[in-house]
Amino acid sequence: MPLAILGVSYFGLTILLLSLLDPDYNPISQAASDYGVGRFAIEVNLGFLVGGLGLIAFAWAVGRKGTPRSSKAGSMLFFIAGLVLIMDSYFTTNIEGGPATMHGTIHGFGGLIFFVSAPIGVLLVSRKFGRERLLMAAAGLIIGFALLAVNAGLSGLAERVILLVIFTSIIVTASGLAGFPRSRFCESAAQHDTPPCPLPEKHTFRV
Repeated sequence: MPLAILGVSYFGLTILLLSLLDPDYNPISQAASDYGVGRFAIEVNLGFLVGGLGLIAFAWAVGRKGTPRSSKAGSMLFFIAGLVLIMDSYFTTNIEGGPATMHGTIHGFGGLIFFVSAPIGVLLVSRKFGRERLLMAAAGLIIGFALLAVNAGLSGLAERVILLVIFTSIIVTASGLAGFPRSRFCESAAQHDTPPCPLPEKHTFRV
C-alpha cells in the first residue's frame, strides 16, 4: 500500500509543480505528457514509471481486500492503467510542432486507454466506500470531461482535473484500505447491493 501512495503522489506532485513553475508549457492548453520531452523529461518519465507501479500496487490491494465483482473489475482496470503508465514512461509523446513518431503514436494510444480505464476504475472502487465518495469522484470526472468536450483550448486543464480526481481517489482509498479489514470491506459491499464476500469455510475435526 505505501508503494501505491508514494508512486501516485510523486507523479501527481511532479505534474503540479511543473504546471505551476515551468514557463515553457501552458498547463491550460498543453498535456502533461509534453513535459516528458522537455527540460524535466527525466523527472516526468520517472513519474510515469513510479505512478504506473503505484497503480499496479493499488490494483493488487483492491483485489486482495474484497471479492465483489465490481471490485475485481476495478482492480483489473487499475492494473491496465498502471501498465499503460509504465509503457508511456519509455514511449514519450511527440514534440509539439515536430513530426509524428512511432513513440508518440504509442504514447497517445496508451493515453486513450488510461483515460478510459482509470476513471471507470475510480467509480467502481469509490462505490464500495459510500455514495458520498462516489458522487464526489463522479462530479470531478464530469467537470474534467466537460472541459475536454468544450474544445476551447482547455485540454491541458481538463486532463489535470481528471488526473487530480484519479490520484486523489487512489491516495484516499489506499490510505483507508491500509486500515480497512476484509470484513469491513465485505460489509460495505453488502450495503451497496453487491454480492457479499464468501464466508470462510468451516472445518470439522474428527476425533
